[in-house]
Amino acid sequence: MNKKVLFISGLLLLSGCSTFVDNQYKVAPTGKAVTQIEKAKQLPITMDKEIKIAVTTQTQVLDIYSIDSPGVIFDLPMVKNGLAINIEAEVNDSVFVPSAKVINQSGDIRAELDDDGLVYLKPRLADGNRLQGNIKVHPQIGDSSLYLVIFTDKDKLNETVAVSHPAKLDAEGRGNYFPEVGDIQVPRALTGTFSIEATALGARNNAQSIVLPALSATESPQQESVSFYHQAIRAAIADNDVDKAMGLLRDAEQLGITDADQVFRDAMKAQLDKR
Repeated sequence: MNKKVLFISGLLLLSGCSTFVDNQYKVAPTGKAVTQIEKAKQLPITMDKEIKIAVTTQTQVLDIYSIDSPGVIFDLPMVKNGLAINIEAEVNDSVFVPSAKVINQSGDIRAELDDDGLVYLKPRLADGNRLQGNIKVHPQIGDSSLYLVIFTDKDKLNETVAVSHPAKLDAEGRGNYFPEVGDIQVPRALTGTFSIEATALGARNNAQSIVLPALSATESPQQESVSFYHQAIRAAIADNDVDKAMGLLRDAEQLGITDADQVFRDAMKAQLDKR
C-alpha cells in the first residue's frame, strides 16, 4: 500500500454518536479457519452508531471467497434505500489495513473495498493516524441476507503504510516551516483496531425491505431495473431531494442505464416549471 495511500487532512470526524463497544462485538476464536459464512460468528449492526472492533490473535480466521486472514462478519439489515458504511482503521505501531466485501446468501459480491479505496487521515483532536474508506451497497431482488466481511490482505503484510512524521504535524499545527523529515513507514499486520458506522442512504423513515432488481455485471439492464431508476429519480426530484436523485443517477449510469441523465434533466425541468 506504500505510495498508494492518498494523503489528505482536515476531514470531518464521524458525526453523531460516540463509540459503542459491547460484549457482542468480541469475536471468539474458532480453532481452525472458517470456510462458510453460516458457520462464522456474525455480529449485528447498530445503525447510525460508531462501532469499534479489535482484531486480535483470538479473532476467527476466514478462508472464504479468496479471503485468508482474521476477519469480522457483520449481518447487515436490508435497508430499503441501501447503506453507506464508513470504515476507519487505527494506525499505531502497526496497522490492520481493512479490506471489505459485501456478500449475499448465495456468495454474490454486492460491493467491495480494497487498498485503492482508502485514504490517510492525519491525527485530529482525540483521534490518531487513521485509514478511512467508504462502501455503499443496495439490496437487490433475491437477496435474503447481506454480510459485510472485513479482513486484510495477507499477501501484503510485507508492505508498509506511510504516515506523517510527528515533527511535521507539530509544525503544521503551529503554522511553522515544515521540517525536512520523511514520513514514517508503519508495517501492516493481521491484528489491529478499526471502527465502522452504517447509515441508510437517502432514507426518510425506518422502512426496511428489498427493492432493487437484480442485475449482473455482464448483462444489459433489464426493463425492471430501468423502470425502477426512472421512477426513483423522478420521485426524488419531486420531493426536492436533488442529492438523492444525483446518487440514483450515478448508480443507474454505472448499471448501463444510458437514458437516466435525460430522465433526470426532464424531471428537473418539470419541477422548475411548477414554481
